[in-house]
Amino acid sequence: MLDDQSIQRQHVPVERFPDPANRPDLVHALPELHYPERLNAATGFVDRHVEAGRGDAPAIHFEGETITYADLQERVDRLGNALRGVGVEPGERVFVRFPNRPEFAVGVLATQKVGAIPVPSMKLLQAKEVTHVVEDAGTTTALVHDGLLDPVEAAMAESDALETVVVADRAGVDHDYRDYDALVADAAPALDTADTRRDDLSMLAYTSGTTGRPKGTIHTHRQMLAIADGYARYCLDPSPDDVFTGNPPLAFTFGYGMLVAFPLRFGASTVLVQDPGPDDLLDAVEAHDVTVIGSIPTAYNELLGDHADRLTDVDASSLRLGVSAGEPLPPSTFEGIEDALGIELLDGIGTTEMLHIFVSHRDGDDVDPSATGFPVPGYECKVVDPDSGEAADRGEAGLLAVRGPTGVDYWDRPDEQAGAVRDGWSVPGDVFVYRDDGRFEYKSRRGDLIIASGYNVPGPEVENVLQEREEVYVAAVVGSPDGQGGTVVKAFVVTAESHDPSPDLTDSLQSHVKERIAPYKYPREVEYVDDLPTTETGKIRRERLRERERERYGGVAGGR
Repeated sequence: MLDDQSIQRQHVPVERFPDPANRPDLVHALPELHYPERLNAATGFVDRHVEAGRGDAPAIHFEGETITYADLQERVDRLGNALRGVGVEPGERVFVRFPNRPEFAVGVLATQKVGAIPVPSMKLLQAKEVTHVVEDAGTTTALVHDGLLDPVEAAMAESDALETVVVADRAGVDHDYRDYDALVADAAPALDTADTRRDDLSMLAYTSGTTGRPKGTIHTHRQMLAIADGYARYCLDPSPDDVFTGNPPLAFTFGYGMLVAFPLRFGASTVLVQDPGPDDLLDAVEAHDVTVIGSIPTAYNELLGDHADRLTDVDASSLRLGVSAGEPLPPSTFEGIEDALGIELLDGIGTTEMLHIFVSHRDGDDVDPSATGFPVPGYECKVVDPDSGEAADRGEAGLLAVRGPTGVDYWDRPDEQAGAVRDGWSVPGDVFVYRDDGRFEYKSRRGDLIIASGYNVPGPEVENVLQEREEVYVAAVVGSPDGQGGTVVKAFVVTAESHDPSPDLTDSLQSHVKERIAPYKYPREVEYVDDLPTTETGKIRRERLRERERERYGGVAGGR
């Protein structure tokens, strides 16, 4: 990566890269992943379809407009020329901040095509968070939706690197920055692709910050294509006839893969919805004959709960497959969606660090909803003892170690990097069991493992059992101080509509957990709440609940 011949070298500070001794071993076991030395992700997603004579095929559907591959290529090329016109050089970082709109995809692809590095931004990040990302990444240019401009202005006042802000006027916000539409209209419609190499950077993606300040993770042009040519090709079996949709933010690597990289790699189309609620997704399925839907468990639970009536009326006959990621998928949710929509959900474990999913079932598998699945083709997985690093026995819980075409590579985080790679294997921090049937069964994040009375209790396992009950809309389980220096298992429960909290309900939920899993795992305390803290990507912020318990009771709450 970034050898002396790289065109990015002048503008990428190599001291921000991990120590070579702590880098993961990257393995390219699939023939599809043997790319040429000169490679650019944007041409692999867009240009190749136009060159193959499929320029008239639909690429993006948005608010009644259909953007063909030829249209998309021109938009990317014009924006790329505009970026060069404002001084963007290969290797410079470009902050991309839009809702789920075509401009987001165009912004990322144009940045990649000129050899610069997109830095996607979640739209809910506020001034302090945006400033941290802008400064940490050293971004020189920002592409921004005007409705999301305020935090970028605050960051510009603090950052020495950020010089140019280009604003797309979509919400009628007054500003004095460069106009996105004017720059694009004045730019040439054809762009020469930068001479990038396969291991040059193509994205600097920041984590959602569930365990502290967001961390930058580095990904290459080869890796952007590899997630499509590996996971998508083998697990989703996409074709040009497929139509994708979903509601993960495009700034979330799960969302970018599902809604941009995967459909565009295979000449399919994607339906983007700017602020998609459950009803909006169902409308998109009906209007565009969507075949593949991707979302998070929380959204699927919303469909089954608050939008159950709409589910009974929707024509979902075009759907063939669903994908779930971001949080573990409860078996009850899998079964509910299968009954309501007639599709199986493929649960997947992936991280921003690893770019996308690396453990999943495949389309056509005998899906067992009690397990995440098998290693995605191209990846190897094993479960290791957290202390010794030795392989754990089958059936024993331990840390998941992964090796494949992507790996954990932090931007300027040497301490985190040192703890995330062992002997060349990436260790994302998830507790799994390697079962006798060859499947990997998720238990929890390492930090969500509760130690109570000497037992290890995976919080998500208890949550899944609680969510089997119709009275439970969603639950989060953490460790809470018991006042005597120890920890008890505590459940925070949002009740389903038409069900009210009561002591009888608490007794019933506790008894249900005791009957379904080891009795020592049952929640000694149950607190009913109106909602749970989540990230923009839908992950439950259990650390917020643990912190609240610490503040309330003192002592140490939670796990290790």
